[in-house]
Amino acid sequence: MIQAQGFVEAPLLDELFRLSKRPRPEDAQQALRDVRVQDTALAIAQKMRHLAMEEDATRAKSGERDRINYRGFYVGGVGIGVGLGRRSSVPYEWWAFAATNTKPSKKAAKYCAEMRIIRAAKEVRCVCIGGLVVLGENQPDGRSGELRKTLDPCGECRDCMRSPSNRYLFRQRTLIVTAQPLSQVRYVETLPRMMTAHHEKW
Repeated sequence: MIQAQGFVEAPLLDELFRLSKRPRPEDAQQALRDVRVQDTALAIAQKMRHLAMEEDATRAKSGERDRINYRGFYVGGVGIGVGLGRRSSVPYEWWAFAATNTKPSKKAAKYCAEMRIIRAAKEVRCVCIGGLVVLGENQPDGRSGELRKTLDPCGECRDCMRSPSNRYLFRQRTLIVTAQPLSQVRYVETLPRMMTAHHEKW
């Protein structure tokens, strides 16, 4: 898997610290309303997507059968939130994590960028994912059949967000930013509104 964490998220953390040096969960839920934060997060999602594409091209050239995504459907994602502070004087600290999706073969289970973000958040005691960015080629949703302006988290990811073990990470005002690769088209909405578009309840 691509090892880029820390380095790739650094520009986004700089933008988040510009918003607040002492963030609260409320700040995390508002961060993606800032256009500079949006632009930076989308650029990082695009970078993760390209890294996956480049890795598969390298593997194909060397004759390897294993792929990051066997069907060439690449998605980059970024999560923004706050975690518990490491000092008692700082209750919360900014958290950001970038990921890509994987499905190495037809029989292998897919593991989405959003699922990786949720797993990473739990590993570092993130208490609130205030924003989620998803960037990939648009297609009809596999469950609802809806074809929206941009690619939303899939049905399995929506289930993952709603599951009792993960739901505490999200809020009613958690923002979802979706965009098409190398395009100015982007869509910003709250998590419940995105769920409603797929005929699901948050």
